[in-house]
Amino acid sequence: MMIVEADNPHKWASGLLTIDVVMFACQSMWHLKDWILNDRDFGAKDRKALEGDIYASRCLLACADLANGSKHLSLNSPQIGAHVSDRAGTHLDWAKGVLRKLHYVVCDDHSNEFHGMEIGTLLRLCRDRWDAIIDCHWLSYTDDWRIRSEPTRVS
Repeated sequence: MMIVEADNPHKWASGLLTIDVVMFACQSMWHLKDWILNDRDFGAKDRKALEGDIYASRCLLACADLANGSKHLSLNSPQIGAHVSDRAGTHLDWAKGVLRKLHYVVCDDHSNEFHGMEIGTLLRLCRDRWDAIIDCHWLSYTDDWRIRSEPTRVS
């Protein structure tokens, strides 16, 4: 995210195209689900609820389409029909040291909330959503233990 959101990502990833960095970020962001769902030490109290929260997150599903479409060249089973636009933009402000290439999401359904969104913005939404999911489910199996083990307060 530091590279994706940088004013000049070339300082951090010289020699790489911006689209490569963005697609790698999409792949990593989506495939975090595999790591979390398969990590026995993650400690989710309710694995079905964890999986439900992941698949109910439309921003993650859009990211899944971008990740899988770039990883497999074509997308046979889209989640919500998101793709990378053939068009890109540039944010250039020499005075502030800003040199960013912008890539956009396009969706089969043009009324989709992610259609036309800059991919960095989508990735930020996904990162924030992961933070919320992890905060809710990580080591949540210990919640019952904490409730039972807390001392009773006497007024």
